[in-house]
Amino acid sequence: MNALVLNGLVAAPIVMAALALLVGRRGRAGVGVAAFGGVVVLAWSVWAVVVSTTALDGSHVDVAWVEAIGIRWHLGLDGISAPLVLMSTVVFACALIALVRNAPAGGGTTALAVLLLVIEAGVLGSFLALDLVLFFAFFEVALIPMWFVIDRWGDAHGPRGEALRRRAATRFLVFTVLGSALMLVGFVLVRADAGTFDIVAIAASYQPSGATALAAAVLVALGLAVKTPLWPLHIWLPDAHSKAPTVGSVVLAAVLLKLGTYGFLRFWLPIVDPSWEWLQPVVAGLAVVGIVYAALACLAQTDLKRLIAYSSVGHMGFVVLAATTFTLGGVQAAVYASVAHGIITGLLFFLVGAVKDRYGTGDLGRLRALYGQVPRLGGLVAFAAMASLGLPGLAGFWGEMLAIRAAVFPAGSLPRETFVLLAVIAAFGVILASAYFLAMIRSAFQSGETGAAPPEPVARGDVTAWEWLTWSPLVAATLVFGVAPGLLLTPVAEATAAFLGGLR
Repeated sequence: MNALVLNGLVAAPIVMAALALLVGRRGRAGVGVAAFGGVVVLAWSVWAVVVSTTALDGSHVDVAWVEAIGIRWHLGLDGISAPLVLMSTVVFACALIALVRNAPAGGGTTALAVLLLVIEAGVLGSFLALDLVLFFAFFEVALIPMWFVIDRWGDAHGPRGEALRRRAATRFLVFTVLGSALMLVGFVLVRADAGTFDIVAIAASYQPSGATALAAAVLVALGLAVKTPLWPLHIWLPDAHSKAPTVGSVVLAAVLLKLGTYGFLRFWLPIVDPSWEWLQPVVAGLAVVGIVYAALACLAQTDLKRLIAYSSVGHMGFVVLAATTFTLGGVQAAVYASVAHGIITGLLFFLVGAVKDRYGTGDLGRLRALYGQVPRLGGLVAFAAMASLGLPGLAGFWGEMLAIRAAVFPAGSLPRETFVLLAVIAAFGVILASAYFLAMIRSAFQSGETGAAPPEPVARGDVTAWEWLTWSPLVAATLVFGVAPGLLLTPVAEATAAFLGGLR
């Protein structure tokens, strides 16, 4: 049963992608098949979570893959990965359903939907992988199709639009592939030191020490920092988001960034000794610099998509800060913040895409007083912005609060004074986040400048029934996890205790 559930969860998107491609030769029916496939994969992920256990004890698939060098087809699902799997399948289902009624410019919607399903297979494989090389392989499967998504369907408006779109896609691919290469070299060093690629065995018995272990930890951290992205390795992100089509931005922000943060939890923590004097504080310090830098950058943005892209750098900084504390509470905060960011930022990119569809621009200098024309859309933007800045009662609050708390009480071997200072600076970043989101709402949706008139819409009016259908799961999840955080925190705690028993 475990083999059927876990292998099927990885295979189902590929099967549905092949079926959609086959049907799509006869017209747009392929998009409908792909959307149905997204719902099937979502249902399969729910099944997988229901039949799995909180910990990995026996509930996984482990067979030889490349036996000569010790690489195994090792898949498992626990309380750390299950929330990210569910969040990912919900986001992909929403993105594929959106394509049914909202095709991107340039046509080829079936091909775009097929690529999204291939990306989903890579993402789910990454979250299920328990072998270092298998994680790397799925990591690459998730990355490469995104280049085609940005390059083929990205925004080509403005001077040199097509050239800038190609540059954004290429920069995304070059940075992330180079990061993956560094990560792979680090994994090979871990294999040389620990004698295995199996992360479960490594977490249970590996005692990192010496130059090889330190080099491996640094290389893996660098590779994951590119994908997260961690400041200053974030420079590929704003262009990729601003040029990607709406569904591409949704998937990139909500799901693909989580491969980096998940890698820190599953594949970096077990290969690092928390008593090392400088590595963890340096990584935590870069995360906090990213929080403040991203907030200041957001205050300077004039484009909605770039503003939300920079805000993602700050949110991922909270995740990495929590992970570096080497505590059970830190892992809880990191998983919770990752899921909350995926839900909320995915919703924000859907909403910003809807604004651009209606007004032909995301320029804050041109958008004014939109509440008067699209009050429901404006209300949803305000709701998502409040959730993203951490309003209590919504999902974004708990991730940031728990990350700051984890930094105040790090593992005993870490310098507490340093982490407390970082926690204070991160809290200041929350205040800055409030400033830029409130400024965005004031500028684009309220009255803005005195006497400024709203722009004339170029497309349909307020939120449609199909958009409500597409966005409702994300709105509901933002509310549910905001008032019932224990739904995530309890299984994460149990899985962390089983996987990384030394954390307290």
